[in-house]
Amino acid sequence: MSSNGKAITNLTWLETATEPKTGNKDHHNSDAILDQAFQELHEYANGKRQIFTVPVSLEHATPALREWLNVLRQVAYGDTISYSDLAVRAGKPKASRSAGSACANNPVPIIYPCHRITRLGGDLGNFGAIRTLSPTDARNLGIKAALIAHEKTSWPSAT
Repeated sequence: MSSNGKAITNLTWLETATEPKTGNKDHHNSDAILDQAFQELHEYANGKRQIFTVPVSLEHATPALREWLNVLRQVAYGDTISYSDLAVRAGKPKASRSAGSACANNPVPIIYPCHRITRLGGDLGNFGAIRTLSPTDARNLGIKAALIAHEKTSWPSAT
């Protein structure tokens, strides 16, 4: 996860877990924004948060991507919609491929919940949580499925 000191700029999963180096003061390169993001992600993982309030910067996103991400952010916790539904919500009903591209280029997954977007009929589609892997890799799709299942079961009001 990255921050510019004022907002989160990037969130990604690592392919393998790594242990921080003890005795190295740089192992926890954090700031107040990162601390808030980690806290909110922890609350999300424990079923105590549906909406993220940590500031997000889309400074490196194109204006078109920002538009898509702002629509994506409105998909409610516990819901899943199709790429075509996302395109309709964006006012671009014939742009389901663009909706998929926006999800693929989302710099802050979970916070901007691209995992809630599936193919028509509910098939998972793609997911790029671990950016060093293909979006069709079973590990990425397993993360997407787990996030969807988590939201369906962790909150009493989730649909």
